[in-house]
Amino acid sequence: MNLGLGIDTGGTFTDAAILDLDTKKVLVKGKSSTTYHDLSIGIMGAIDNALAQQVIDINDIKVVGLSTTLATNSILEGRGGEVGLIGIGWKPDKDWEFPTKMARYIKGGYDSMGGLVEPLDEAEAESVIDEICPHVDAVVVSGKFSVANSVQESTVTRMIRQKYKIPVVMASHMSSELGIYERTVTAALNARLLPVIQEFLTSVEKALNDRRIDASVYVFKGDGGLMSLDVAKVMPVETILSGPAASLMGGMALAGVDSCVVVDVGGTSTDIAYVDEGFPRLNEEGAMVGNWRTKVHAIDIWTAALGGDSVLRNDDKGELTLGPDRVLPVSVAAKMYPTLKERMEKYNTVTFFVTSRPPAANFSAKDHSVYNFVKNNAPCSMYDALKGIDDVVFVRDQLMSLKSRGFILEVGLSPTDAMALKGLHPDADREAAELGFKIFGDRISELPMELADKVFELAVTRIGEELIRKGISDTGAKLNGDQAFVSLSRGAAGDGTLKDFDIKARPKYPIVGVGAPAHVLVKPLRDRMDGKVVITDNHDVGNAVGAVLSQITESVLVQVYPKDLKYIVIGPGASPMQYSTVESARSAAVSYAEYNVTEKMKRHDAVDVRVRTKVEESKFCDGYGQEMKFINWINVRAVATGKPRLKD
Repeated sequence: MNLGLGIDTGGTFTDAAILDLDTKKVLVKGKSSTTYHDLSIGIMGAIDNALAQQVIDINDIKVVGLSTTLATNSILEGRGGEVGLIGIGWKPDKDWEFPTKMARYIKGGYDSMGGLVEPLDEAEAESVIDEICPHVDAVVVSGKFSVANSVQESTVTRMIRQKYKIPVVMASHMSSELGIYERTVTAALNARLLPVIQEFLTSVEKALNDRRIDASVYVFKGDGGLMSLDVAKVMPVETILSGPAASLMGGMALAGVDSCVVVDVGGTSTDIAYVDEGFPRLNEEGAMVGNWRTKVHAIDIWTAALGGDSVLRNDDKGELTLGPDRVLPVSVAAKMYPTLKERMEKYNTVTFFVTSRPPAANFSAKDHSVYNFVKNNAPCSMYDALKGIDDVVFVRDQLMSLKSRGFILEVGLSPTDAMALKGLHPDADREAAELGFKIFGDRISELPMELADKVFELAVTRIGEELIRKGISDTGAKLNGDQAFVSLSRGAAGDGTLKDFDIKARPKYPIVGVGAPAHVLVKPLRDRMDGKVVITDNHDVGNAVGAVLSQITESVLVQVYPKDLKYIVIGPGASPMQYSTVESARSAAVSYAEYNVTEKMKRHDAVDVRVRTKVEESKFCDGYGQEMKFINWINVRAVATGKPRLKD
């Protein structure tokens, strides 16, 4: 048999699924808690749990697909190596910031057609190299208009490598599109992620080898495609948003449709994305991660802070709310901390605190004091912390700081507990869930079962509302918190608040639900919206399915511009090429794009490679806005797809 192993590290769980690659059928699946301090532990736990369910011949596993949140989370948390930046021919604007330790700017640069503006001063470059390289883990070299001519970037890169044994990232290799700021940010993030991703992927390789899984390993990219393990080690920034992208492709594969909107409900968030005729919609501006706008091609995703583990609270108007904070559900925490139910009854609360990851090297004395107290008294109530920590003045503030930084996790009530109470979560503690809903319900005069129903209704409404909000946002309209808009969008999501109107939104595409809670929180949209809702078998491991069933993808952009009665062809990794006619320039651009993208596919060891080329021409307009025959510019984009090579 030809089997594929798909792995996805999510915010709460790590999923593994083993599929028959010929029939696309899921044979076995397994879950394990995501271990933030070392993701490979959770990955191997999920694999072992899957393998334990059925006799699988390890030798039949020919390919492994890996989707990981590591790059995204590392950027958000500021983790990674220290990076130096050498800018050639430009200086940053006052409001520009880069994720670097040191930055220096030297003379040089080209114009937009690749023409030399100022020669590179190699003596100056060598001085800057010696100033930066001994103090950083990697260096970024970013030249002005290097996408049109990368010679100066290549020269400085060669000078660094001749003298120092550290990674060098050329900004022109990150993107062939204009935008010096975004291109440099992308290169700096890539350099910063190198040690993090390389250590992680090496540990995954070792763990697979320890289990005698001798298979080709591919890593999921944020654009919905795969890349080889070797490429992932040098281009880790491409894995930004790989988790949501895997959900999108997995949902499409499970539902057996080419066009759909996938709603992935996880523990922390709900991700919404579209696929059109088998191709995911991409964010044309590049992926946004935290405060960093990048040039990474990634899916156009709408993320809402709403998941199975979103905290249940009462707002100042007495209304139930979900999120945006994530908690450790009481029904899950009770399995981990046997004293929790006793403490819930003692303090008459559902709110406690536990540690979630090891302390950081830069912890202050106050951080250590609060962290250690919570760890030694887990599950720790706020009362315990305020009474027991006497060497910190503002205990509550310090506790909330550690929580916001991810070192301490709040225990609370959530939709997961409602599922446990209703018998829909067999691995959770139903008694703890019932106790939690009784404590919470007594404060607002609600019985546990009725309160759980209201939590489900609210969660379904919120998911439907987010679908509508994304649709409105895609028109370019700005969203706000106006109450009339909120009422209308929730009414369209079928919550029944508009008593005199029966409004139902009608999605054009089928709604495909994936993620563990999808059968509870997405399936009810069938009755609320005038459209098709698909919840398939194995929806709970849709991300892992997508991680192994997708194709390898690469793209190359080559551009043609008129200049002095000639035509200049600008492509990645080459000096500008000049042609006398537009026909010869266009033909050369097509040939170069197709050759270049094919060469890139060889790095992935792809098979059954197909190349699709799109030529887009822009012509000058006359004074009346009518298109003339003269060429303004030509974009030639070659997109290649291929299948992972199965291990012999």
